[in-house]
Amino acid sequence: MTEGVGRLREAAVALRDVLDDEQRGRLVLPFEDENERRNWAYWPAARQGVPFSDMTSDQQQLAYGIVAAVLTLPTYAKVTTIIGLEEVLRELELGGRGRRRPEGLPRDPSKYYTTLFGDPDGADPWGWRFEGHHVSLHVTVAGEQVAGTPLFLGANPAEVCHGDRVVLRPLAEEEDTARALLEALPADQRRRALVDDRAPDDILTFNSPRVEVELGGGVAISDLTGTARAISDALIDMHVNRVKLPVPADISDLHFAWAGSPERWKHHYYRLAGPRFLVEYDNTQNDANHAHSVWRDPANDFGDDLLRRHRAQDHSGTT
Repeated sequence: MTEGVGRLREAAVALRDVLDDEQRGRLVLPFEDENERRNWAYWPAARQGVPFSDMTSDQQQLAYGIVAAVLTLPTYAKVTTIIGLEEVLRELELGGRGRRRPEGLPRDPSKYYTTLFGDPDGADPWGWRFEGHHVSLHVTVAGEQVAGTPLFLGANPAEVCHGDRVVLRPLAEEEDTARALLEALPADQRRRALVDDRAPDDILTFNSPRVEVELGGGVAISDLTGTARAISDALIDMHVNRVKLPVPADISDLHFAWAGSPERWKHHYYRLAGPRFLVEYDNTQNDANHAHSVWRDPANDFGDDLLRRHRAQDHSGTT
């Protein structure tokens, strides 16, 4: 067993075993429940699983331990910052008038849910989900093989300032690196990259269980050279390196596309799209101060390709 998978398994078992029977019944769902495994969202809502609000402080630390076993430290820092932004968002929305939004749904950093699918201590495939407002993390494990998409991070507000100084900006490098890539493109490649002068209202794949929308257009990454190619490589690595697990990433036939304004604080959207790798970033809501970012593998979200290969090996008797 690889060190990363082993640590993840140990962290998941540690949380499961410390919960009482009622909590464990909500934490562990059947891996075969395909609909629930693929059910994901990035807005405030009740979910299946156990939220922080139903855990003791020690149990919460164990739940965070699973997150830390999956994510690299920079991404872990982004996730904890995004969770903390719930309190900031509540104050922005309410303006000190009370502690609940008018429609009755609180902004609440305790409403992040941990869910296990199957038995992390067994031989069969299993999965983990950690989800709440603007965070949706998914891992599927089959033997030593791991899938880690979809991986969604968002931020509202995307930026908190004190005068002209930035206090918080969790997804700064996701936005700034892509804008630097756009600016580094020669004129003809930049024209190809700019697919629309208006940015969409959200990521185009939304929370779909499978990537089924056609995302054509843009400039081929394979055509880039020099500074532009170095920046594109950095943008790709930024997303691949969000997880510390051995998650495969096929970056062949990628295209970079931008929609909306190239200026900061204006509505904008970009994507890196290929057959096996998709990144979308959108910052249009709340006057371009509300960002959504997702990394997906259209062929292996929720371990689709991984599970097909695992089942084929089982049927053939190979290991």
